Amino acid sequence: MIPRTRPSFSLADLAEAALVREGSGGHKERLATQLRDYLGAREVLLTASGRSALHAILRASGRSRVVVPAYTCNAVVEAATLAGKQVDYAEIERGGFNVDPNALEPLLGPDAVFIATHQFGIPCDIERIVAMCRARGALVVEDAAASLGTRVSGRLTGTFGDAAFFSFDVSKLVNVPLKGGAAIAPDPQLFDRVRAAHAEATTAMPPAAKARLLASAAALVLMQGPRRYRAFHALRFERSGTFTAETPEIATTPTEHYRHAFTDWQASVAVGQMDRIDQIVARRRALYAAYEERLRGATSFSTPPRDVAQEWAPIRFPIRVHGDKLAFYRAAAERGVDFAFSFTFITAPRTFEASHALARAVLDLPFYPDLEDEELERTVDVLTALDRERARRPSRASVSVSC
Repeated sequence: MIPRTRPSFSLADLAEAALVREGSGGHKERLATQLRDYLGAREVLLTASGRSALHAILRASGRSRVVVPAYTCNAVVEAATLAGKQVDYAEIERGGFNVDPNALEPLLGPDAVFIATHQFGIPCDIERIVAMCRARGALVVEDAAASLGTRVSGRLTGTFGDAAFFSFDVSKLVNVPLKGGAAIAPDPQLFDRVRAAHAEATTAMPPAAKARLLASAAALVLMQGPRRYRAFHALRFERSGTFTAETPEIATTPTEHYRHAFTDWQASVAVGQMDRIDQIVARRRALYAAYEERLRGATSFSTPPRDVAQEWAPIRFPIRVHGDKLAFYRAAAERGVDFAFSFTFITAPRTFEASHALARAVLDLPFYPDLEDEELERTVDVLTALDRERARRPSRASVSVSC
């Protein structure tokens, strides 16, 4: 079975990380330098997760409201809530994955922070959004958790706003066991406040947590063989009838993703990936273009927009299923292709119809740098076959008439 995700680290990487003593190897310093040079940032703060980075930014912001896209990861709403902020929602663009700037503008003001999400690595209209926020006195925090390496007119996402945060969990461009993150802010005073807020909220990761994370990461690597993954899928998903770990709940107190500091051993897993980030980005773009070209014209699902300028570094290839998403998912899984789910249970009120329609429709194809060409072809074949089968089915109207 082709897995829904595959980490970029190996058992050898984990074995080396297990031997790293905190503070002894300088891995965090090296990773911070790599990110600083890549992003052109003055300083980089490494954090235990993307949500931890956002939490620190929001606590340092001095603003009382946070405006988020209505279709977004619940961790964003969680971080804002734990930072003591009022959360407001802005509807997404019709047919897209990011915020509708026209829906956003009335919500902006000098008491607000807007979280400008580049969903799945597909950039939002960041230049227009920054101009709008500047005109209304709102701060812009770029949610670049999924868009490290994505560019807009040659400029990297994460470098347009007043601050930005990144994520290194296992679905992202660079990943570590099992989460990690970073924050940047061009203004030195804001960055110092972010760093202080983060230091106040975190302590060193205990050895037991390190052992647990390494064990979980090793299990993730070991389940990657086709037969092993099929067995895992049957036990974890098919038997339970639950195909995603997502829930509509958000934490009401800080979890370890907020409490623990990023470690030297985690950084040791990331530095090699940063050394080859250009190759990782190029592979992601090639996979995205291949899927988009091969699946264009399907009628039972819609594909995401084309990366015309070849500037994006997507972490997902999201399709919108027309009709019963779970039935579509099960049909693909029966044929040996697993899909991921993104934000099925969003926290926005039901009045945000476009966002909830998207949440009901999105499935993510297997999409990671180590996806083999044969696996891509197999995924395309399965999707094409499912699309043909659904096209041959009579519509609801014709069934009703015949009955």
